[in-house]
Amino acid sequence: MKKMIIVLTTVAIISGTTLAIAYSAFLPLIQHNQQVALERSLGALFEQGESPEFSEIETEGPTIYRARVEGQVIGYAVRVVTTGYGGEIRLLVGIGPNLERITGMEVVEHVETPGLGGKIDEPSFKEQFEGLQPQQDIAYVKGGDTQAKENSIEAISGATISTDAVVSGINKTLDSALPALTDRAGEGEE
Repeated sequence: MKKMIIVLTTVAIISGTTLAIAYSAFLPLIQHNQQVALERSLGALFEQGESPEFSEIETEGPTIYRARVEGQVIGYAVRVVTTGYGGEIRLLVGIGPNLERITGMEVVEHVETPGLGGKIDEPSFKEQFEGLQPQQDIAYVKGGDTQAKENSIEAISGATISTDAVVSGINKTLDSALPALTDRAGEGEE
């Protein structure tokens, strides 16, 4: 019995040390890949052909990026973090410079079930957010009649939890981000 405890303890120490070394070795690569994914997602939120420069706006609430082309503000990107069926979902929501419409939604990272909740990353789902009003809560409808409910998208069939997570995460985050952006616009920010 004593021998078994010593063997198990030794295996646990060696395994833990190996994992710690591997994590430390790969951490810079992981962070680099996360930054590349963020930059790709930021660029996809605004009109094709534009190459905006992004700068982070300091706020008390969610992370907000300002998008500029040749010094002119073309919009904002708000980082949304929510929890879906499979775990954490990280999104970016683009908002026009006048804060009146959503320019796009990009999924940065998720662990939803492939073929079901994973459909949140498909263009047919993401494109539904374009043109919606960020000042109003976004709703989702099951079965497809988005015209019946204002400012709504169609839920993913079989993935209502993922759809609800995305929609409620966006609503909650925009509720705290828009006042900060409105204050900045009121201060004469270009």
